[in-house]
Amino acid sequence: MEGPPPLCIFIIEDDLDTCDNLRDILELDQHTVYSANTARQALQSDALTTAAVVLLDWKLPDATALELLSQVNVIAPEADVVIVTGHGDFDQAVTALRQGAVDYLLKPINPQALRGNLQRLAHRRWLAQEKARSDAMFRNLVRAAPCLIVILRQDLSISYFSPFAENLTGHHIDNVLNKNFVQVFLPEVYQSAVTPTIDNVFAQRLAESHQTAIRCADGTQRWIVWNTQVIDNVDGTAGMLAIGQDVTESRRATEQLVQAERLAAIGEAMTGLAHESRNALQRSQAFLELLSVEVVGQAEALRLVDCIQHAQNHLHQLYEEVRQYAAPVRLERHSYVLSELVEETWAHLEQARAGRQAQLHIEESARSLKANVDRFMIQQVFRNILENSLAACADPVTILLRGNISSKPGQKQFQLSLQDNGPGLNSDQRERIFNPFYTTKTRGTGLGMTLSRRIVEAHGGQIDVGPGPGTEILIVLPG
Repeated sequence: MEGPPPLCIFIIEDDLDTCDNLRDILELDQHTVYSANTARQALQSDALTTAAVVLLDWKLPDATALELLSQVNVIAPEADVVIVTGHGDFDQAVTALRQGAVDYLLKPINPQALRGNLQRLAHRRWLAQEKARSDAMFRNLVRAAPCLIVILRQDLSISYFSPFAENLTGHHIDNVLNKNFVQVFLPEVYQSAVTPTIDNVFAQRLAESHQTAIRCADGTQRWIVWNTQVIDNVDGTAGMLAIGQDVTESRRATEQLVQAERLAAIGEAMTGLAHESRNALQRSQAFLELLSVEVVGQAEALRLVDCIQHAQNHLHQLYEEVRQYAAPVRLERHSYVLSELVEETWAHLEQARAGRQAQLHIEESARSLKANVDRFMIQQVFRNILENSLAACADPVTILLRGNISSKPGQKQFQLSLQDNGPGLNSDQRERIFNPFYTTKTRGTGLGMTLSRRIVEAHGGQIDVGPGPGTEILIVLPG
């Protein structure tokens, strides 16, 4: 490893012989040397600003070292000032050390003592420069690294938060610095499990790898694989370096692959099951119709027959949802007023609304929207949304239909908003609402909103969750 390079040394000495002797010694050691014989000459010299070391005589014709020291520190703040003094001025030299000088030499100057002194200063300066360079390289590496880098203190407060972590999570460093990492970033469901793991890392001082979800500033969650290591000297005590890789997309891809395999197996089984079940349901329906004739006038028996028919209808609907999910979407489009289709769908849900306080309000902005859609398919979308609202909302239920027209270059678009007054969706529900088989209800396949997305996208449109309040579903259809 290379050692420290020669220094730039500025001598301030009024004794010319002493000054020349010092110059000879220093230049022999390859140092660059400048000199001045008075305080005024020194302060006027441009070379003083570049000096690494200043050899300052205690007594000058126009100032003492103590008087000159503060001005040298301003002009050459990076320079190390060494006081050159006689035995009688030792106490004053100590005073100068307290005011910013780094060392002192006694006259007459011993060349070996001078060389040893300068070597220590040069080595210390070189180490400081190497540390600064190393720190700069580390900062640049951290800034460029495509991963989250977080440094925690033992109380789990954040000491460092990398730029990539800011961009990924949406949390600015000023808003998270010195705050508890677990409380800010971990969803509550993970906090109790992760805290002992972090404590164990500190206790055992072992590197560990684990995976957690973190909470971003916008409320969404991302999955991170963390590698942690205890490090020393984080604000004077042990800390923890945590490097996180975002595996959200790969996790989703894995889930989709597993889901695709499940769907393939389910689809294959459902092909035969749906065919046989449809035949069985039709036979059951025929027998129920015959039974209803036999029990005419028997109110309780007719009620039970009606309950069985409703159960069969629900079972048939479940089979149809699974069958439609696997089947291609074929559209027969005609021009319809969209609000009328919503009203018609609402009327078909009369039985689901029986005994409940539920109202559908349609704003005037939605009544004029007319689009080319497949009536049956698009009403399935409306039915799924309305049924979800009825299931999620406590009475009185209010569902509001709004609409507007927007234009893209060369294309007109209709936007519908169906918004209820329920509790709304949490971040996990908002993210997964269109996933196959995802449901928060005790009944159903969890395919309703997935089918809705397929149908809307088959129309060339989009469906998404709006900001609320309550649950708001936005549907955009081409004009």
